[in-house]
Amino acid sequence: MKTIREKIIERMIAQLETITKSNSYNSNLGQGSIYRQESIIEKIEKGDNPALSVWELSEIRERNSYGGTVRILTVKIEAIGEVKENEHPAIVSNELLGDIEKALIMGDITLDELIDDIQDVAAEILLFDKEKKLAGASIDFEISYTTEWGDPYSQ
Repeated sequence: MKTIREKIIERMIAQLETITKSNSYNSNLGQGSIYRQESIIEKIEKGDNPALSVWELSEIRERNSYGGTVRILTVKIEAIGEVKENEHPAIVSNELLGDIEKALIMGDITLDELIDDIQDVAAEILLFDKEKKLAGASIDFEISYTTEWGDPYSQ
């Protein structure tokens, strides 16, 4: 049996896989490799491009007045994509951020079944490597969801 948290992460990864130009995104991040709790810098050095990594950071928990547990999970998503000829890496990095945000907030309505809210709370440009023609970005999301008190498997 999977926890609600695990189901949320799995749906996020599935939605990130839809990031392709044929699905009206600016990049093909979803056709690359998606990792969990792994450094994409090491993967890029081995030629794995594009790449995404989903990092589960902290989770704040608080009991609500109805006997449930309100959980706020912070998830960081790092991405690296290719910079084509005559493109500025900053533009590519901002497109990566935009694609990830669009995919997770607007793209997957099935995620709404598990969560109360999702909000992007921080974003930054991570990497510029003109020699390898790579651009990178990182975006943090806060995802709030509620489970029964003491039972992370039930909503």
